[in-house]
Amino acid sequence: MIRLNLLPHREAERKRQQEQFNAAVVLAAIVGGVIAFLVYGALVAAIDVERENIAVLEGEIKVLENEIKEIKDLEGQIAALQARQRAVEDIQADRNSPVRMLTELSANLPKGVMLTKLSQKDLDLVLEGSAESNEKVAELMNNLGRPEGWFVRPELVEISSEVQTLASKEQVKLFKFSLKVALLRTQALERPATGASAASTPTSAMPASRG
Repeated sequence: MIRLNLLPHREAERKRQQEQFNAAVVLAAIVGGVIAFLVYGALVAAIDVERENIAVLEGEIKVLENEIKEIKDLEGQIAALQARQRAVEDIQADRNSPVRMLTELSANLPKGVMLTKLSQKDLDLVLEGSAESNEKVAELMNNLGRPEGWFVRPELVEISSEVQTLASKEQVKLFKFSLKVALLRTQALERPATGASAASTPTSAMPASRG
């Protein structure tokens, strides 16, 4: 019977397999390294592209911010011009309002009623005067409260009667009254008598001119 010693062959086969395994590990490491390098390069390139895009966007944002600033400056100039225009219109309205107000008051005065004092604060007026009778005062308030007029919310504050002696020695009974009324805001007068003195300012008497 022939005996063969296989130990050297097995050792050689084991060594060969170990070398193949080592080579496979090295190859896998090399391939993995190459793949990782390629992925890293791709990521770096993508990051660079994104940075360039961000830089472009930042540039566009700065341009837009400058345009917005210019628009705001223009809006400020337009607002200033509009405010100046409104101021001119208000001045014009304030210039015409006293004449129109006195004209309206005179047109609404019944015969037998005379105003002796008028005071104004913003849109509120206080009228003082005398009348031949209570009915004349009521007629005046009705006239001031007409829907198509310039005045609203007439309110009687006080009324009293007294006897006065005329130059002809004749004695007559007069009714002195005080009433409040408000000016109506209209397109023709946006800010009537703004800034007018709140103090009572006597006016010349307004004798009735209407029948």
